[in-house]
Amino acid sequence: MSSIMMRIGILFAVLGFGSLVLEQFDYEFTLLSWATDMQPGFGIVLGLVGVALIGGSVAMSRAKAAPQPQQQFAQQPPAPGHPGGHPGQTQQQYPAQAPQQPGQPS
Repeated sequence: MSSIMMRIGILFAVLGFGSLVLEQFDYEFTLLSWATDMQPGFGIVLGLVGVALIGGSVAMSRAKAAPQPQQQFAQQPPAPGHPGGHPGQTQQQYPAQAPQQPGQPS
């Protein structure tokens, strides 16, 4: 779809802005000969519509190419220095829960 928008936008921009240039040399596009009385306004508007279509096509293609954000917060390991918890939480250890060192009697 964006490829078609891009092509139509380029066509409109070339016809619109090209008709402005050709008018200065007393030429015209045969396709736009019916709009001779409406120049230069018609050429400017047609060219701007073409530029808008090109911009929309580029924006759509960038949006498709951008990686979609995934919810990874449940899959991330805990931050260093915060065993088993989240980075903003402090973990309380009670004497009964203290880790046992090898060689110490329990």
